[in-house]
Amino acid sequence: MPATAEAPTITVYAAAHMSLEAPESRSRAADWSAYLGALAIPLLIIAAIGRRAGLIDTPGTFAVMATGFLSAALAVIAALAAFVAIWLSGARGAGAALRGLVLGLVVLALPTYGAWKVVTEPRLNDISTDIANPPSLAFAAGDRGPGDAPVMALGTAQATLQQQAYPDIVPRHYPVSTARVFAEAEAIVADRGWRVLDAQAPDDKDPGGSIVAVAQTPVFGFSQDVAIRMVEDGDGTRVDMRSAARTSAHDLGAGAERIRSFFADLDGALEGASGGGASSG
Repeated sequence: MPATAEAPTITVYAAAHMSLEAPESRSRAADWSAYLGALAIPLLIIAAIGRRAGLIDTPGTFAVMATGFLSAALAVIAALAAFVAIWLSGARGAGAALRGLVLGLVVLALPTYGAWKVVTEPRLNDISTDIANPPSLAFAAGDRGPGDAPVMALGTAQATLQQQAYPDIVPRHYPVSTARVFAEAEAIVADRGWRVLDAQAPDDKDPGGSIVAVAQTPVFGFSQDVAIRMVEDGDGTRVDMRSAARTSAHDLGAGAERIRSFFADLDGALEGASGGGASSG
């Protein structure tokens, strides 16, 4: 008798295993991290552009900034939670979590830097080379809005703190005329893009000169008032400068740095004038 053909058998273990295997999950925390990190950057851009264009007032700018920083902080927290979940369960989403983490940390670098300045710089918002008789900010007071701090007289405690923290912030003497110093100072103000509120050039009636202007902080464009005063002093000109923040009790050292930088530029512009240089006094 002919041999009976054995019925073919089909192994279905692999197919059964694939059909029973649960689909790979994705970390929701990773997606939230990427979303929150991406949201933080446009919020800060809106705050910066809106403040510089005058579309957002100071309290509104701080509110948008705070929302951006909060979004960045939540992005970092969500990213860390996602990494833990991915490690334990093998879920997908590591790339999204990494994006959220990086974006969040980049944004948080700004408040971190600010916090470092708060700790390392004195709590001052009005700096002057002449503490007893600072250059006037009368024109700046009229330019300040309802959300800005008023111009205040420099108190004794504030003066003492400034002298201890910034002993180099003192008047400058240049062995040239007030007219020459005024011209160079005016050019520096224009080159820096400061908005001039008042400029009084020296003349026959008053040999002194003064400039009152508004500078802006680099990122968010917060206004900082600047007053520069030039008076005859022996064989040359004495220059005093004042820098006052409008928005905060702490300028994070910006006022002192602005005065140093301005005098460095003025020293360079007047270097070699009349065979002499600048001196502190």
